[in-house]
Amino acid sequence: MNRYHLEVQYVPESVTLLNMVALPAPYITNYMNQLAVRYGLTPDARAHRIVDLLQEIEDAARAEFAEDMETVRFYCACEEDLNKPDSFADLIMLIDVVSPGSYSVKDYQESLNDLTEQEFLTRFYEGLKAYGNSVTDQVSNDTETVADIMDILLQKDMSDARKLHLQQLFFHRKEHQEKLIGLMIRAEKLLKKYEKKLLAIGQELVDYVEGELQGQSLSDYILGEFYGNMAIPAAGKDCDVYLYYLKCAIMGFYMRGQKIEEVRPLAAVGVIFSREMSFRALLEQRAQLSEEKVMTMLKLLADKSKFQILSATGAEPAYGSQLASMLGLTTATISHHTSALLEQDLLTLDKVDTKIYYRANPVMIRALIQYLQDTLLHE
Repeated sequence: MNRYHLEVQYVPESVTLLNMVALPAPYITNYMNQLAVRYGLTPDARAHRIVDLLQEIEDAARAEFAEDMETVRFYCACEEDLNKPDSFADLIMLIDVVSPGSYSVKDYQESLNDLTEQEFLTRFYEGLKAYGNSVTDQVSNDTETVADIMDILLQKDMSDARKLHLQQLFFHRKEHQEKLIGLMIRAEKLLKKYEKKLLAIGQELVDYVEGELQGQSLSDYILGEFYGNMAIPAAGKDCDVYLYYLKCAIMGFYMRGQKIEEVRPLAAVGVIFSREMSFRALLEQRAQLSEEKVMTMLKLLADKSKFQILSATGAEPAYGSQLASMLGLTTATISHHTSALLEQDLLTLDKVDTKIYYRANPVMIRALIQYLQDTLLHE
């Protein structure tokens, strides 16, 4: 059913710790307070205990890297928050474009060194496409060139100084990866001091999730609760559940595989969740709409093609060329429309091999309908 991976994933977690250190202090306490306000959640005693532990880890890391803050910020400063891959370290170390795993930082360094030039270009291209975004509908074709990467870099919405900075990191990546590995090893060593406490928190999360699921796989639960049991290849399959400790409020659902009929579901869950701070409550709160967001959504739905895309993906997911064929549009036009719908959470996506499968997001559509009923009909 569910295969839980409680082990601390030292590669991404060490970079996340460095990301935290690069942000204004105290980051984790302020971040969790902002989440509580944004989603109307009241943290319970367990949540406070987790935040206190993570703040202790952050404080210890700030002391550890006090004399290296300029270097840490050079590589690891995020433009927004930790739930988006937007630090240079995330990208240059390929953190968000490899499968989760319990590698040591040293082992991961060896795997990076073993990559061919084309493998690195492909993975860097994928990471650059996602850089700074919550979602991206781009996939690689395994033939990317340096020119392709420079073209994407020029298109990114960032300052010229940041583009130049990233370009220099890319062309001198071996040197910079070596420096980052040194920082990551120190962060990993610090995290290992807290490993026993972190794993105990992880087991608490597993106990909560198992009680919530009542024998279901997490992927089936998510599909049933939030996607209306729509036809998705991952349904009915065992789910690998990876626990995240420093990104304690993250929740994600992914599909991996070479063929649509062979995909396997993966879920990423932060350890903050519990019966009192359930992921059901978080996702339901995220569906709450403001008047401004509703106006934006209605403008999108007034466009015939965007409306047809939602209609076509309401029953089962479809990929770009399928939608283009159904609607008589080019794939470039489909990509334009889907990007706008994804930005407003009206669509969700899954990557399977080289295809992106879109599906209408029933959570957000139901929330929009309910908002209109409440506002216009006072029901």
